[in-house]
Parts: sequence; C-alpha cells; structure tokens
Amino acid sequence: MKTNRRDFLKAAAGTVAAAGAITITPSMALASEDENAPFAKDTMVKFYDSTVCVGCQACVVACYKTNFMEREKNLAKPLEELNFIERNDIIPVIADEDKVSPDKPWIVVNGLDYRMRTIIKKHVDENEKVHFIKQNCMHCKKPGCVSACPVHALEKDKDDGVVTYDPNRCIGCRYCQMACPFNIPAFDWHRANAKITKCDMCRSTINPKSNDFDIDANGNATYKDNPDKGTACTKVCPTGAVLYGRREDLLQLAHDRIKQSREKGENKYYEDTARGESVLGEKIYGGTGELIISAVDFRRLDFPVDKIGDRATAYKSEGIQHTIYKYGIAPIGLFAALAVIVKRNTSKHHNHEED
Repeated sequence: MKTNRRDFLKAAAGTVAAAGAITITPSMALASEDENAPFAKDTMVKFYDSTVCVGCQACVVACYKTNFMEREKNLAKPLEELNFIERNDIIPVIADEDKVSPDKPWIVVNGLDYRMRTIIKKHVDENEKVHFIKQNCMHCKKPGCVSACPVHALEKDKDDGVVTYDPNRCIGCRYCQMACPFNIPAFDWHRANAKITKCDMCRSTINPKSNDFDIDANGNATYKDNPDKGTACTKVCPTGAVLYGRREDLLQLAHDRIKQSREKGENKYYEDTARGESVLGEKIYGGTGELIISAVDFRRLDFPVDKIGDRATAYKSEGIQHTIYKYGIAPIGLFAALAVIVKRNTSKHHNHEED
C-alpha cells in the first residue's frame, strides 16, 4: 500500500488529535492536591524514640514473623487469592559474620532488603556511645513512590495516610526506588518475576483499616473491636520505643518529651534549630507518617535531611506533568514540531527536483 507525505500528515494529525482529546479528560482531574493542606485527622503513624531503644530487634523479628513467616495465616484475604510472592516468601539466611555472639548481641544489617520491612541499625559516635535507629517506610504525606508508580501498585489511603502496596499490580519497574528520597523500597533481586518489599503498617496482615480506637496515656492506639490490631513492631517493643497511633497525638507526645527533657536540664534530645524540626517527620519532605526523636543529629543516622528538604518533589514533578499534558499541549506541540520539519524537508526536496 503506497502513501504520500500528505496522507501521512493527515493520518498523523488525526491520531494526535484523538490522543489530545483523551489527554484532556484525565488531566483536568489530576490537579495536584493542596500542598499546604493539613494531614487528615485520623492519619495513623509510628513514633520512634531512639533514646529509649535498646537495640533488642524484637520489632524486626515480629515484623518478619507476621509479614512473612505467618503471612498466609494473617493475610487479610482468602488463601486462594494469594499470589506467588505471598505464597513463597523465603526465610532469610543470616551470614556467619552477622550471627549473634556473646560479644556482639545484635544482627548486623547493611540496609533494608527484600526480606526485611523494618530494621534496627546501630551507630557508634566519636565517644564510643551506641545509638540505634529504626528504618522502614516513612509513609510520606506526598509519597514520591506513589506518584512515580505507573500501575498504581502503590497507593496512599486518603483517610489514615498508610501507603499500601499491591504485588499483583507491580511490574517490577523500580520507579518507586528511584523516587523515594529515603531509599526504602527493596527490590526482590533473587526472583525472575521481581517485586518490591516495604512496610505497609501491617495493613495486609494483622492491622486492617479501622478508625474505631482509643488513645491510651502513652499515645498508643487501642482498638475497641480487636485489641490485637496494630503494627507488629509496636506491639512487641519492651521499652515503648515504638508507638502506633494518631499523628497529632504522637507528635504532641514527641514535643512533650523534648520539652520535659529541656526543663529538667537533661537536653538528651537533638534539636535541629536551623531547620526548625526537632521531630524528624514533622516537616521533612512535606511531613511523614514516621516520627522520630533522637539524641544525635539525624544526619548521622542516615537521614540526609538537607538533601531531602522540606518539600516533596512529587508536587513539583506532578505540577510540571499536569501543565504539559493539560489540554493535550504535549502531543499537539510535538505534532506541530514534526509538521514543521516535514514541511521544511518537503520544500527542500521539491526545490532540489526543480534544480
């Protein structure tokens, strides 16, 4: 079938016009949410006080046991709906150098991987004093991972702020890894059909969505219908270093602890006066669902706060994308540029033939 440039341009124009029409509809609905809007009232978070943590790793064991070893029993969906990843989670093998010994009673981990949704890392300062830090998904107010995921495998619950993950939708593109400023999503390298692993606050196992709870004196959420609800890590912590509850309550608790320490003259908590954020997660990246207080600078605990900043990059990237694609500007502009190039080349060809 023969075609000339004129027919090609007509066909291309029709295609681009159709694409533009399709683009207009979703772009109008994709306006970025208000960056200055407050957190939802029932936003649920985890609060971690590094000064209370003893590094026992009970939270790590409970997380692994609940979300991997006992996942089939705890999963909040029928057995026949479990996918390959959920049916075949592999028990991690600890390297010889990482095994517990009398002179080193902890597991050494380099970072989150496909086997761990939360970890406790040890840091030793210049005075040989040991500090611990708990690392897991930060459940950001404006998650970069959710914004970057092309198939909606990652979604943020608009009511309680939990960032959930659906492995059935995941295509293993790893865009979420590149978009996360905290380097949280871990890739399942050992599988052919690789997925990611991240904390979902036990949403898919023992902690289904519920707003029917009370807050006790320590800020912990206590569910009326089922006392066993909550995250695995917060339920087992022997010192109360990890708590789970409503964001506004636990944020107030964090500030109260800092204030009380200051009034007693202890000053045991690090206060980032330059950035105005003594509770990590209150402002960083627009605010997160993980609140942390510590005795040392957060930068020394693998949180590059200056690089991450206090504004979620997803607001900027989505703003640019929605502007470009609004009313089909991008495809129309591309077609116009191609039309100009084709017309110029056609004119040159005709002039060459006349010569």
